[in-house]
Amino acid sequence: LANIYRQLKEPRYHAAFVKGLDYLLKAQYPNGGWPQFFPFRKGSSVHYAAHITYNDNAMVNVLQLLRAVASSVAPYDALPLSASQREQAGRAFEKGIDCILKTQIRVKGQPTVWCAQHDEVTLLPANARAYELASFSGQESVAILQLLMEIDHPSPEIKLAVKAAMQWLDEHKITGIRVVNKPDADGKKNRVVESDPAAPPLLARFYDLETGQPFFCDRDGIKKNTLAEIGAERRNGYSWYTDSFLSLQKRFNSWAQKWN
Repeated sequence: LANIYRQLKEPRYHAAFVKGLDYLLKAQYPNGGWPQFFPFRKGSSVHYAAHITYNDNAMVNVLQLLRAVASSVAPYDALPLSASQREQAGRAFEKGIDCILKTQIRVKGQPTVWCAQHDEVTLLPANARAYELASFSGQESVAILQLLMEIDHPSPEIKLAVKAAMQWLDEHKITGIRVVNKPDADGKKNRVVESDPAAPPLLARFYDLETGQPFFCDRDGIKKNTLAEIGAERRNGYSWYTDSFLSLQKRFNSWAQKWN
């Protein structure tokens, strides 16, 4: 909408953008987080709809948008937003960052990483869908760290959060395996894990909150130790690993050097 308004300058695109912006501001919790759905979906099957949601980078994407609006970067610079609207977006961004810092999982007082979703009241890690149990999240924590490292003049709290989370991910990266697709006997997609000493490090989607070990889960909600134990539908239809650790490590090294 912002891009279209920038090109055409038609008021209806500006009006539509403002409606969307107002919606995001209204949906934010006082603690700075955002639920997965707003207004909240109801029902036992979607109990997680009100949780603070990092899953699939939902909250990170909202924060990136609000920061861009507040900073008047393209294409949002062309929108005739008031100073108050841009200030509101900036305050919402700051509250969101504060929520990220408050939800960072601590073990014996030491900050680690984040869960894909956190309880909107207690801020603790929470379950979502049956196969998305509360955990240390490898995938969602990567996007959160990237966002934190983009902040100009990070506070001591942000620096500590980034360093601690990177240390945790480095200690829990997985080496010596590669995830490949090998068609089964019927020619259908079949995702398997193979040994490969030369493979780049991976991060698991889920790590157990007690043991710190990777786990996998089917729609029955029972933890499994290997991807091979998961049925074909979830094994092939979900992202269980991410290979973004090396790029994140490179970004962190530059960030750490800049901020000493």
